[in-house]
Amino acid sequence: MGVRKTGTWLRKARIAGGVALVVAYSAISYRSNVAGHAGRLGVSFAVLPLLALSLGAAWSGRPRALWLGLWVLACAGLWHYRALIAAHYSWAYLAEDVGALTLLCSLFARTLTPSRVPLISRLSQLVHGPLSPRLVRYTRRVTQLWAALFALMAIVSVLLFFVAGVRAWGFYANVLTWPIMTLVFVGEYLVRRRVIPSQERAGFLQVVFAGSRYWRELVAADSREASLRGRAAR
Repeated sequence: MGVRKTGTWLRKARIAGGVALVVAYSAISYRSNVAGHAGRLGVSFAVLPLLALSLGAAWSGRPRALWLGLWVLACAGLWHYRALIAAHYSWAYLAEDVGALTLLCSLFARTLTPSRVPLISRLSQLVHGPLSPRLVRYTRRVTQLWAALFALMAIVSVLLFFVAGVRAWGFYANVLTWPIMTLVFVGEYLVRRRVIPSQERAGFLQVVFAGSRYWRELVAADSREASLRGRAAR
């Protein structure tokens, strides 16, 4: 029991730490875009998350040496053009924002094909086991909702950047993004409480932990598929 409680508190601490990092990143990003000059910290925040995500993708790619080599070349290119990036850092923030939203949209949308289990359905299975027909239909619609939301947010981000200017875009991307997603999450939860019986509903932390588990399984599966493709190519 003590080990289980310790594990739960550690997971809660990781979630709290992740939230704190998101808040800090949003605050620094917003200040950098609104102020009109980023400084070293602001420019770093515009580039480092992209490098971290691309490094993870390169490490999972096959052949790994090739993708890591390309990642190193990309880093060298960024360093060579660091002055240009510092002068146009808002473009890096735009690419990061739209890239993250597009990635999230793809993560949900690609599970909606006939041969795949919708992402929200998969999360519910991890929590509850086999799903009732009602929950299967509902979780598929929720997966569609999140895919559409991320696509719409990416489109709005691009439009605001080019039409309304960097200041308005910075407020939307760095301040409003998380409240919008939170409102949609809360709204969906309220609907779920009305249409889904309590024994088939999961709590917030259950969903978060299931999402973490699903992500690990997804990365492992993609790594296995890449490895099999590499062997077949040889």
